[in-house]
Amino acid sequence: MKSTDGPGADRKRQICLLVADIGAMIIFSTALCMFIEIFIAKLTLMQSITARIAAVPVNLITGRPYCWFRDKLFTALGIDRSNPLKMILGDTVAFVVFQVPLYVVVLLLADATWSQIAVSSAFMTAVFSLAGRPYGVFMDFCRRQAERLILGLFPAE
Repeated sequence: MKSTDGPGADRKRQICLLVADIGAMIIFSTALCMFIEIFIAKLTLMQSITARIAAVPVNLITGRPYCWFRDKLFTALGIDRSNPLKMILGDTVAFVVFQVPLYVVVLLLADATWSQIAVSSAFMTAVFSLAGRPYGVFMDFCRRQAERLILGLFPAE
């Protein structure tokens, strides 16, 4: 969607990004983190559920800022969508730098021990390195779907 699409196009674009970025963050982090917390870090199911519940407000607050950070990082590094290697590198750096500190806070809120936090965070750094690009692809997919949905609900005037 271009800003020249008519009145309110920029506002619709911002709504699309907000919905998509927050939704993508909640869905992706819930699935990925529960698997890691339970099967790798050995958190109990209740600790993992507590961590995921604690993560929802964090994801609501950080979903859009993360994606804004990623978009700005791509611009600063001159990453365009035509270079797959740059896309992989950009998504990896953005995801690790932004997400690992937030993950530690979420585990602290779930009363994980420092040992569990260390194991889980070290593993998550490796996982986030591998998950950065898939998350970028998922986020872009969510953005396209949100745009289609929002434009379907609120067509151009």
